[in-house]
Amino acid sequence: MLDKLMGKASVATKSSYGIERFLDEGEEVIRVFKFVRDELIITSKGIFNVDAQGITGKKVEYKFFPLKALKYVSIETAGTLDRDFDLKIGVEGNTVVVQNTSFSAPLTLKVHKNDTEMGMELYKIIKGML
Repeated sequence: MLDKLMGKASVATKSSYGIERFLDEGEEVIRVFKFVRDELIITSKGIFNVDAQGITGKKVEYKFFPLKALKYVSIETAGTLDRDFDLKIGVEGNTVVVQNTSFSAPLTLKVHKNDTEMGMELYKIIKGML
């Protein structure tokens, strides 16, 4: 529990949120990356972004981005004083509206620098899907 509070992410084979109910026939979970309460699930057909909201985390938003919506993946490494690095996945359809204009925002993940290996694995998987 302390690891999760400190931002430590983990890799799993199964989602905590029962994502299997959303899978199409023949669709398989490749990898589940857990970040505190949120998850990024990579399947054979795309990416699920699971966002637990509110204080209790009982309200959950499920977003699915098919393979054709993936545009890029980037990584910004941690510096000397930084505790984490940023991993961004460019997706089409993650629309954000700001001051009367809209754009497709990337999925942004903060990965603790102690979890660099896991972050690099995620980067390589996404890159292989492009």
